[in-house]
Formats: sequence, structure tokens, C-alpha cells
Amino acid sequence: MKLFFKNFLLVFFSIFFLLIIIEVLLRVTGSKPRQIIDISGNEDITNSPDSKLGWVPKKGIHKFKPWAKEGKETFLTINSDKSRFNGNKDKDFDKIIFIGGSITQGWAVSDNETFPYLLQEKTLRHKIYNFGVGGYGGYQSLLTLERVFKNKKNIKLVVYGFIPHHEVRNVASGSWLYLLNTVSERGLVSLPFGSINKKNKLIRHDPIIYLKLPLGDKLALVAKIEKRLMKIMSSSRERKQTQISLAIINEMKKLAVDNKSKFILLILDKFTDEREDKYKVFLDEKKVSYVECIMPQGKKYKVPGEGHPNEISHAEISECVFEKLKLKDF
Repeated sequence: MKLFFKNFLLVFFSIFFLLIIIEVLLRVTGSKPRQIIDISGNEDITNSPDSKLGWVPKKGIHKFKPWAKEGKETFLTINSDKSRFNGNKDKDFDKIIFIGGSITQGWAVSDNETFPYLLQEKTLRHKIYNFGVGGYGGYQSLLTLERVFKNKKNIKLVVYGFIPHHEVRNVASGSWLYLLNTVSERGLVSLPFGSINKKNKLIRHDPIIYLKLPLGDKLALVAKIEKRLMKIMSSSRERKQTQISLAIINEMKKLAVDNKSKFILLILDKFTDEREDKYKVFLDEKKVSYVECIMPQGKKYKVPGEGHPNEISHAEISECVFEKLKLKDF
């Protein structure tokens, strides 16, 4: 019995000290426990949990301090229908719907500086709605569009503001779930996602949450295990994220056509790899209309201290969209 107890203690302390050594090595090489990124100075809670979409914008006027000394205060107004305030054009006009993520929504700029708002000022015969939501990808935008069609009539055009990063959001990649759950103290953020079957048809999945293990916020080793497990769980979807994203875009087009609306894919950011060719072949094959209005790059076009497109960038995007969508004659 004594020999067994000695062997047990030997094994226990060997494992214990091994784990300490691994933790030290991880810290030395830059790994850290799960951390909350401190944005408390601008932690106006603009969203509410949603059982299907993960989160939706919260009605109200949300004010933000400057993100840097050279910045300025901004405000984001959410209407009762979850759209961003986009001017007071007559609601009986035919409608144009914008969906997408934070760039379409106009995160970090004020209501009257977003490119959908600037388009509304130039468009005489249509009411433009901005249903972009910060953090959304294509799948959440599709779910949003389904809700919009149930509640609004006379929609003539749907425009999806797309960036390549939407792909990882569409499949709830482990890295994206990690980021969503470390940008504030708001608690666990859930994320719906899509996959495809053998015929490349979209399969819908309810929201999932990031796997938080005990002590993940204290030990780098546990945090690394968390990330690895989430990576393994999402790896099969991530390998097909381009095909899944294209299936989502095709569903958007079908939804618009079924509701007697036009659909246009608005590409707002450049591809950095061969995916661009895959997209254009697919879009041509499926007869999905698209235009490119790539965000201008450089410090001049970024919100100081934050990184999203500033009012100068939004103004240039609005000019491009107005011209390429021929909204003057639409």
C-alpha cells in the first residue's frame, strides 16, 4: 500500500510540475489566458440577445466617445424595426434594403455619415433601409432579410454589403467565436451558422456559443485547449466556408426573386487569394448581379483608434454605389 501511495504521489507531482513547465513556456512564448479586450470606455451596449440571430440591434440612440484623441464623438440610432436611422424619407416609397455587417451599418461613424444615409440623400424615389449589423456575416444577413420581407412591402432592391471575412462568420469558426466572446464583458455571445449537403444546398444551424473551460481565464494552457477544441469542432465547416458562403448568397438572391425584388451583391473589400475567381465564376453561373466598391485604404480613411471606415471612406463608397447601381434612374 505504501509503495502504491508513493508511486501515486510521484505520478501526481510529475504531472503537476510538467503542467507548470508547460504553462511557463506558453507564457514565455506569448500565449495568455483568455482575456477580455478592454473597450469599457465605449461599452454602450447596442445589441440584445436573439434566439435565432444571436444578437440584434437595440432600439435607441447610442453615443460613443472618441476612439482616440484625434477622433470625435459619434452616435448610432436604432429604430423599432432594428434598422439604423437613415433619414425621414416617406415610408410609402418603394424600398431599397441594405444588409451586411459593420461596414454597411456604419460602425464608428454617426448616422448621417454612413454610405446608406448618403445614398438616401441622393435618391429621390425610394426609401432606403439600413439593416446592416456589426459582427454579422452573410448567414445572419440572410436571416435578417427573411424577417424584413415578412414585415415590409414594396421592396424593389436588396443589396448585400459583402467582405471576404464574412466567410468565417458564416461557419462560426472557432477563431471568430473566440473574438466575439472576448471583446466585452457582456457574457457569452451565440452565433448561428450554415453548412451544406452533398448537393451544395444550404443547411441551417441554430446559434452555438464558445466553449469556455474552467480556469481558461487564469491559465494559458486551458485557454489554448479551448481554442484547439473549438478549431477541431469547426474545422470541417471551415474547409467548405467558400462553398457555404456562395450557397448563402444564392439563397439571398432566390429570396429576393421570390418576393419580386432585385438582388445585388456589393463587394466592399478585396480578396487576397484565389477565392475571387471562384466567386465570379459562381456569380456568373447563377446570374447573381454584383458590383465592386472597394473601401479605400490608408490612415486617411480609417476611424482614429478604431480602424473601421470613417466618414471620408463612406462618402467615397456612396459615390461608387450610386453610380454603379444607377440609382439616379432606378
